[in-house]
This record gives sequence, C-alpha cells and structure tokens, in this order.
Amino acid sequence: MSCQSQYDSLVSSSVRSEPSAINKCLWTLRNVPSHILWHLETKGLLKTSKFVLAKALKRIGVKKKDSPSRERGETQSSYDEVLNLQLGELVEVKSEEEILATLDENRKNKGLLWMAGMRRFCGKRFRVYKRLERILLESTEEYRELKNTVLLEGVMCDGKEFYGCDRSCFHYWREAWLSRVNE
Repeated sequence: MSCQSQYDSLVSSSVRSEPSAINKCLWTLRNVPSHILWHLETKGLLKTSKFVLAKALKRIGVKKKDSPSRERGETQSSYDEVLNLQLGELVEVKSEEEILATLDENRKNKGLLWMAGMRRFCGKRFRVYKRLERILLESTEEYRELKNTVLLEGVMCDGKEFYGCDRSCFHYWREAWLSRVNE
C-alpha cells in the first residue's frame, strides 16, 4: 500500500484507533503551514527538513557553519568576501573551482544562483559597470535588497541555457566571485 493511499485511508477513516506513530504524524501535519507541505510534496523529506531547519535556525539567530578557511584562522571566508567594488574598477573573474567553493548545494551564494553560462567568463577581466543595491522581481513585483553584488561591462547572458532567450540580461556577480586587479 502506498503512502498516499495509507494517508487517504487514515484521513477518511471515521474509526479512531489507538494513537500510532502515523496518527501522531498526521495530527502534526494538520498544523504545518501549507508552503511547508508543498515543499515536502515537491522536494521530498530530506530537502524539506533541511529547508525547515535552516529557516528555524535563521529565526533564532544561529549563523551558518563557518567555512574551512575560517578554521585555518583567516579573518574572512570566500563565501562572505566583500571588496566594496565601485564603478569603473577592473576585476578578474575567479576560476570556476574558486567560485564553486563559495556555493551551497543548490549552486547559490547567499541566495544568488551561479549559472552555467557564467563559466565562460572565468579568468577574464572586466570593468565594474554598476553596483546592485536592490532589484525588482518581475514574477512577484517585490523588491529584493542585494549586498556585495555588481554588474560587469558587457557581461550578459547569451540565452543558450534558456532555449535561445534573446533578452541579453546582465549576469549578477557576487564580489566573492571576483578579485580586484591593480592597474
């Protein structure tokens, strides 16, 4: 019998038996917010438990585990690197290996996705076009604040990984993915 059919039979059952582990779980699920249930249904138990745990830790103020570089005594990890880049400064995009070391299991650095199309810019030099402080999400029409993120001159998405999209959007670059070049 599948989990869904067990669930359906337990929910539709009018007879209440001794509290079992399944009944206790069902009782708990009645009090779970719908977005968590959606996450559980679409992402699975392991990813949902990581998601819920991360949210709970964030709510009580526990920070993410320090990176190995902090364990070695360095003052700042590559995950958090802040260069305070300004308009016109020359930067070099770090190697793919260095950038991957700053990403979590979802290929993100503090929520900003590293896209495969950005790989072709690794090791190349560009000028900072603009600092990003906030953006508008088109899908929800809400503003998001950004920290330590810049646009680079002429560095745009070619659309190949998005079925030939021709919008030519700028790639967003975390300062942790860049290094300042002395001219």
